[in-house]
Amino acid sequence: MFSFHASGLSVIMAVLFSFTEEFQPRNLLSSFLAGWVTGIIGVIRGISYAALIFSGSLGEYLNLGVGIAVYSTAAISIIVALMSSLPGMIATPLAAPTAVLAVLAAAIAQQMQNDPPEVMLLTVMAAIALGSLCTGLFLFLLGICQLGKVISIIPYPVVGGFMAGTGWLLVRGGVQVTCEHPLTWQELPSLLEWSVLSHWGAGFLLALLLLGLTQRYRHYLIMPGTLISAIAIFYLTLFLTHTPLDLARIQGWLLGPFPTGGLWHPLTFSQLPAIHWSLLGQQWGTVATLMFISLVSLVLTNSGIELAVEREIDLNQELQAVGMANIAAGLGGGMAGNQALPSTILVHKMSAAHRLAGVFKTIPCATVLILGAHFLEFFPKPILGGLLFYLGLDLLLQWVYQAAFKFPFWDYAIILLVLIVINTVGFLQGVLVGIALCLLLFVIEYSRVNIIYPVCSVSSSASPQGESWLGLDPSLANHLYYLPLQGFIFFATANQLLDRVQHEVMAVQPHPLRFILLDFQQVTGIDSSTVLNLSKIKKIAANHQIFLGFIGVDDRVQRLLVRGQVLEENNSRIKHFSRVESALIWCRGQLISGG
Repeated sequence: MFSFHASGLSVIMAVLFSFTEEFQPRNLLSSFLAGWVTGIIGVIRGISYAALIFSGSLGEYLNLGVGIAVYSTAAISIIVALMSSLPGMIATPLAAPTAVLAVLAAAIAQQMQNDPPEVMLLTVMAAIALGSLCTGLFLFLLGICQLGKVISIIPYPVVGGFMAGTGWLLVRGGVQVTCEHPLTWQELPSLLEWSVLSHWGAGFLLALLLLGLTQRYRHYLIMPGTLISAIAIFYLTLFLTHTPLDLARIQGWLLGPFPTGGLWHPLTFSQLPAIHWSLLGQQWGTVATLMFISLVSLVLTNSGIELAVEREIDLNQELQAVGMANIAAGLGGGMAGNQALPSTILVHKMSAAHRLAGVFKTIPCATVLILGAHFLEFFPKPILGGLLFYLGLDLLLQWVYQAAFKFPFWDYAIILLVLIVINTVGFLQGVLVGIALCLLLFVIEYSRVNIIYPVCSVSSSASPQGESWLGLDPSLANHLYYLPLQGFIFFATANQLLDRVQHEVMAVQPHPLRFILLDFQQVTGIDSSTVLNLSKIKKIAANHQIFLGFIGVDDRVQRLLVRGQVLEENNSRIKHFSRVESALIWCRGQLISGG
């Protein structure tokens, strides 16, 4: 009984401590600023997504589409912010699922062109809501069934290509937002004209300034301070040049104008009989595609966020959080979405990794739904474009430039190919091409492995055939975890290695774990996904003050570990040994000396 009360009390204290930390003035201010910045970005993205779906014969209902998109942004954001395993997680409708919804809406509009417009609109709105409900239920059930580990087996180069592709799409979006010209070869002459160049060039210069300042300084006020200063300079320039706001808007320096009229009008029970349900049943394939793309996008985005913020994320909890968020969005007639990689990175770079950031993000959304979108018409386009440029360039710098020095040739080639396919064909096609090439590369690598296991003597006390040798020295065995590895370790098996080490480190033991020894003497090769997981093991060991030893690593594997910054020359807590005996002697010495 006492333990039960103590456990419950500790949980309550942890929750209270978390909220106390959230409401500290420093955290509250950074969360508020990050929430407003990401909220405005979310609203603008929502408006652009609404314009994508409600186009053509649906164009006259764009104001309702804006309401759907903005409501979805708010509902998804607040639920994921409160339920996510990562404080500071930002969620919103995303480009890939929205593209599927645009196809779905266009197909329904095409089939119902002879029906009354009101009926067509209701059917489209029902299709959007149904897609969100199905997606939410699908993701939530995957999380409840603890299938996160199963669906997370995606090769590391595919994740890198996904992030690089996202970076380039953000750069293209920055150009589109600032000057309303697409970044294509055909438009290149127009983009270099001064009247156009001055628009996207201003945003690009702001992005370079943000990159330089955030790389050099880590203070949480750098990002919002730079943005506020940039807005002030913009309006000061208008004042000094005697440029009226209406003229600045006509010249394309300000957002808007946006559609007038009511925005959010969710479906009511009285409207349900007017919907063409049989027509919705014919679109089950498109709805299934929406569910699949949402799942792939969630897995890739979470992998990218893990790498960007260097934090472990519980994928099962994220599936449940996003599932509930999509169900809430669907019940309000909203569209599907999940975690947003750029906005989450932005929040963490603003030192606002708190749940309140996602909660505060809903304030601009609620303001737009209540007052309309007119207050956004005073937001300078170069500032918004500069943010998109900054996030895109930051990802490209990491996954195109820096990755060239860390990845093997073929893994890096896959990253570039996925980047190209995503930006020329689409997200899903890019991911599928990357996975196919990784599987092909694995088959080629594995075909070179000698499958005949070498016969070795078991008489040695350090035989890799088992762990019984540890019994010869109980004082050392109590503090040491030895893991013999064999064969080619690749993305599908690397997670097993990470899980084994995590389980051993987190297990309740009578003696503290002091040493982890990974025996590579029977390992024939590794891929970059294994390097990633070994990097995570290195961080786990460092966080728990555990010495990490690598035994018998050959030259080829060692080069990969050095390039991936797993093996470091000046790290005293990471050791490399040629044989098990050498590792044991060193561990005994450390145990005796108390090192």
